[in-house]
Amino acid sequence: MTQLDTARFQSTDRYIAYLETTEGKLRLDLGWMNLREFLPATTGRALDVGSGTGPFAFRLAELGFTVDLLDTSDAMLAIAREQADSRELSRRTSFHLGDGRSLSDLFEPASFDVVVCHNVIEYQDEPLAVLRGLAHVLKKDGESVVSVLVRNRYGEVLKAAIKSNDSTLAESVLTADTVLESLYGEPVRVFDPADLRIMMERAGLQVVA
Repeated sequence: MTQLDTARFQSTDRYIAYLETTEGKLRLDLGWMNLREFLPATTGRALDVGSGTGPFAFRLAELGFTVDLLDTSDAMLAIAREQADSRELSRRTSFHLGDGRSLSDLFEPASFDVVVCHNVIEYQDEPLAVLRGLAHVLKKDGESVVSVLVRNRYGEVLKAAIKSNDSTLAESVLTADTVLESLYGEPVRVFDPADLRIMMERAGLQVVA
């Protein structure tokens, strides 16, 4: 992650406001609905990489998982700690400052039953290295699961066409390496689904959905 990318996430007000928008709620709810189907039958230990203020991590904690929250922003983690206290989830949550590149330094191999990495690797200089880190800390028991959410190129094409009504802009996204994200207005990488699948398999992750 570049210095610029790290700096953009220090502003908590904009992020919290985004979570209250329709887009923010949909991103959280749809990601959660997709993950619920694949959660292990018994609760265990979970890791949320790029947790922000913890909205996804707390859903796992409320199900009974012990959750480690990892983020690059002290300010985000401070809010997450307050939320954990207010929701009586402090015993099920712990907080770590760092990013996806430092997983092998922060955690033992095969430590987690569930690893969540949503909207993180598109900000990384070496996304494959982060995916390998996810595989490194995931248990190898056949039931553990990694949930990866990224910006889908074709979704960005559709969004550009609908929001801007500009066919030229939408067409340019088909081959662009980055797009401007709506939250901070900074460039962010986009992925083709097929390329992401190949990258995850190279990282040692079996893609099931």
